[in-house]
Amino acid sequence: MIEPRGPVLSAARSKGWILALATAVVFPAAALHLTCVAVMGPGTWGSGLDERPPDFAVPGPDAQRYLSEMDAAMQAPTGTEGSNGGPAPEDVEGELQWSHRLEGRSLYLARSEENGNVTQRLYVRTGEGRIKEVSLPSGHIVDRPQWTVEGIAYVRWNPWAISPTNKLRRYFASWFSPSLRPEASVYLESAERLGWRYVMPGHSMAVSPDGRSAALLRSGALLAGYFSVHVWEVGSPVAPGLFSLRERDEDGARSFRLRWSQDSSALFVAGRTGGFDRRASRSPSEAVGRSLAIVYFPASRALWDLSGMGPGD
Repeated sequence: MIEPRGPVLSAARSKGWILALATAVVFPAAALHLTCVAVMGPGTWGSGLDERPPDFAVPGPDAQRYLSEMDAAMQAPTGTEGSNGGPAPEDVEGELQWSHRLEGRSLYLARSEENGNVTQRLYVRTGEGRIKEVSLPSGHIVDRPQWTVEGIAYVRWNPWAISPTNKLRRYFASWFSPSLRPEASVYLESAERLGWRYVMPGHSMAVSPDGRSAALLRSGALLAGYFSVHVWEVGSPVAPGLFSLRERDEDGARSFRLRWSQDSSALFVAGRTGGFDRRASRSPSEAVGRSLAIVYFPASRALWDLSGMGPGD
């Protein structure tokens, strides 16, 4: 029997080293990744988070007017996107979670619990007509339903609280079906499409008073407290990112809010932020945070920073 020598032996040894390296590094890394997915979820994957620094334009001569309207909008107890709680109208079963009104149309999201099982019901009323219940998809955890020009939109939280085996199965399937991802997503219902459909990732939705646009936040599980702000033109399959920011630690409360101008021409983002870079700083100034007073104009896509302005400036 002739033993392999020279180049043949070197090639065999190279293949052996490659296999050994794969066995020692690649396979364990893949196993660790799948284990993390099964236990904690896929982190920021699929969240739609858009890391983008703000690109501010020079404010126009009417900046003071928008600053005044922003202050009034932020001081109002509720925004145009709807309100939490309150007394439930007749024919609405359960505790009222959320209500929203747009151009003579009203909707109510109610919650009831029996034997530990929580049920959500959605009711609508047009004009002075009777309240009617709208069927919700089975298993959906619904948040902030609002009227738009194309029907009702709501945010759905798709939890990851399932068995590890099912998590892995759903993880791989979610590459082809985004609605399976463990994230908050927007769903839209309209009479023309006969049912609810997945639109895109997003949460903290605020629909404009005219129902044509909606502001959204996106965030990833591994970047807690870091968000990107988006505006969705209702009906479009995409929502371009405006900028990203870190919230200032407010003991669990959101340190900024999204509100629309009454004429829907501008989006206000106001409060405080820890900065626009996702990398947290431990400097005293970042710990306190900076004032946030940003105006976005969908028509021109201009972004104004009014944080340094005061009354009469």
